[in-house]
Amino acid sequence: MIRGRATSVTTVAMGTAALLLLCLLHASPAAGGDVTGVRGRVALKGEVVPGVVVFAYRDFDAGLNSVPVANSSGTNAEGIYELPLPAGSYHLVAVKTDARALSGLREGDLFCFYGGNPVRVEPGRVANVGFNLVRVGVDPPPDPAYGVSGAVFDEDGEPLAGAVVYFYDSPSDGFKGIPGFFARAGEDGTFRVRLRKGTFFTVARKRESGDLFGPTQIGDRYAYYVRNPITLTEGGETRGIRLDAVRRLSMLEKFEGFPAAERGIAVRVRVVDGSGKPVAGLRALAYRGSGMTGHPAFVSGKTGADGIAELTVTEEGVYHLLARENLGGPADGELYGKYAGTPDHSVKITRGGSATPVLDIAVERK
Repeated sequence: MIRGRATSVTTVAMGTAALLLLCLLHASPAAGGDVTGVRGRVALKGEVVPGVVVFAYRDFDAGLNSVPVANSSGTNAEGIYELPLPAGSYHLVAVKTDARALSGLREGDLFCFYGGNPVRVEPGRVANVGFNLVRVGVDPPPDPAYGVSGAVFDEDGEPLAGAVVYFYDSPSDGFKGIPGFFARAGEDGTFRVRLRKGTFFTVARKRESGDLFGPTQIGDRYAYYVRNPITLTEGGETRGIRLDAVRRLSMLEKFEGFPAAERGIAVRVRVVDGSGKPVAGLRALAYRGSGMTGHPAFVSGKTGADGIAELTVTEEGVYHLLARENLGGPADGELYGKYAGTPDHSVKITRGGSATPVLDIAVERK
């Protein structure tokens, strides 16, 4: 049972209707420079919701059974919460339920796993994080011929045709990079995956560009399966799951007059051919290891006509970069090239930025 009254966004002084729905992070100086933590508003389909509690976790590998390190009091009548936290990295979850623990969530409760997790809280700064809640629904019965099956819905409960469902090992990297498995939903929003054994975290995205991989953009949709992780045993176990997706909107990425900043650290990459002409339709891939094999840590969207794509990483560090036409498998026959600015194809990415505004990668046909 949902308690309290939802107040229309249009009746609340929210700047430019700044947090109707989805929740993307930005950090702003805290008053007095000595407050550290997170704050923001919580909404359900455009209406702010009082009485929602925000939980902070060091990791969320156990899903709803994870142990929080802190939680806010319930949001006020304007849907606003504040949560002081020590500096560090956190997974943030917003919930409204009568259950004593998150593991007790049931149909009708309100829930949001923040799409920008993990959130980095800096000393003396407040990270503004808004939450777009979904109402917990009932999982459909499984298709016995598949390990995992189910359906993806939009904010109005309509099937979300063309959504892509991804299966990751852990939420620790923010569900970036190439997943272990993925499947595209059909016109009726349903999907089926032949998984038979393992533990997986499931999310769904629908990019307006139609791309399978790369950062989400304004207008794209995102869903996190409420009852993650999914565990399948060797005994032929099957699961049916429901995913509810919400749209990313530009008007949501502000809070009380502060402009939103990008989640993570953005790097501009320009892909060119041997003569220096820009190449469209390729992606930049960032690896943590110099071998640049296996799943990349981060993947950009496709380059435009100017050959430029934006590659976003979630944390500072040294990354090894390459550009290629396709994802997965050997590069035989495709356009491919490694960043040549350093002998090991690496670049150090920091929040302070690089002296090089655009990183060039030359490609050739393999």
